[in-house]
Amino acid sequence: MKRMGTPSGSRDYNDEEIRSFVADLESLRSGDLTVSLLVGCGERAVEPLREYLLQGEPRGIFQPRQRAVEALAQLGAKEVLLEYLSQKRHIPDFEVRFGEEAVENTAARCLGEWRTDEVYDFLKNLAQARMLPGAMEALGKFERVDAVDIFIRALGDDICRPAADEALCRIAGKVKPALVRAALPQTEEGEEKPSERRRRRAVVKILSELSFTLEEWNELRLLLNDQDKNIALIAARIAVDSAPLEEKQVAARFLIHSLARAHWFAQIQIHECLHRNYNHLRQLIAEELAARRLLVCGEPFSDQVLRILASIQSSEEQAMSRERGDHGKREHATG
Repeated sequence: MKRMGTPSGSRDYNDEEIRSFVADLESLRSGDLTVSLLVGCGERAVEPLREYLLQGEPRGIFQPRQRAVEALAQLGAKEVLLEYLSQKRHIPDFEVRFGEEAVENTAARCLGEWRTDEVYDFLKNLAQARMLPGAMEALGKFERVDAVDIFIRALGDDICRPAADEALCRIAGKVKPALVRAALPQTEEGEEKPSERRRRRAVVKILSELSFTLEEWNELRLLLNDQDKNIALIAARIAVDSAPLEEKQVAARFLIHSLARAHWFAQIQIHECLHRNYNHLRQLIAEELAARRLLVCGEPFSDQVLRILASIQSSEEQAMSRERGDHGKREHATG
C-alpha cells in the first residue's frame, strides 16, 4: 500500500485545518467524508491522526477511531498501525473494551495489505498472543504454512473461527498432515473440553473437502467411532470417498441410517457423497431401498430416506442406461 499525496488541484490545507478534520472524525454524519479529506491532505495528516489514535481514549463508540485507522492505512502509515497494535491497554469496562477491539481488528486487517516479512512476523506474534479475528484474517492472506498451528488453535474460538477456517481452507492441501493430527482426539473419552471439540469439528469439516490416499485414511479411521456424532458423520463421508471397499460400504450404511436424523444440509452432503460413489454402492443402496420399502408399508413418498435413495438410484441408473445406449450407437456406426 502506497502513501497517497495531495490530489492534483485540491486545496493545500494548513495544519490547523487538518487538525480540525481529525476532530471531525467524531461526526457520525460526515465522518466518512472526513476520511477522504484527510487522505487528500497527504503525509501532513499522519501525525495528527497518530496522536488521535495513540493518545486518544478508547470508547464504546468506536467508529471515529476506526476511521482514523482507515485514513492512516490509505495514507500508507504502516508504522503507526504497528505502533498502535503494539500498545498494551488495560480496559476494565466491557463495552469500551469491545469497542477498542473493533478498532484493533480494523488495524490488523489493514496491515494485511502489506505483504512483507516484517508485517507477517508481527501479525503472527499478535495472533499467538491474542484471539483477534482481524489478525487472523490478515495473517491468512499470506497463505503461509508455518501459521497452521495458530489457525488450528483459533478454530476453538467462536469469534475467530470463521477467519481461521477461511485461512486454513486456502492452505489445506499443503498442511494435510497437521490437519489430520488436529482432527484426532487429544484427551481421554469424556474429558474433552467443548472448545476442543468445536475445534476438531471444524478441522474435520476442512478435511472433508480434500482427497486422501489409503495410507492417509488409515490415520483418520479412528474418527468413525468418535464420541462426537457430527465428527463421525463427516468421517464416514471421507471413508466413502477414500477408504477401502469394505470400509466404504460400512460407512455408507452408517450414512444412510443417519439420514433421517441429519439436518437438511447434512442430508445434502450425504446425498452428494452417495451419488458420486454409486458405482461402489449400487448393491448396498438397492438393499437399503428394499428394506425401507418394507418398513413404510405402501406409502413410499412419506419416507424421506427412501425418497433420497430412490432419487440417487433413479438418476444413476438412467445415466448408465443413456451411456450404454450411446455406446451401442457408436458401435453400430463403426460396425
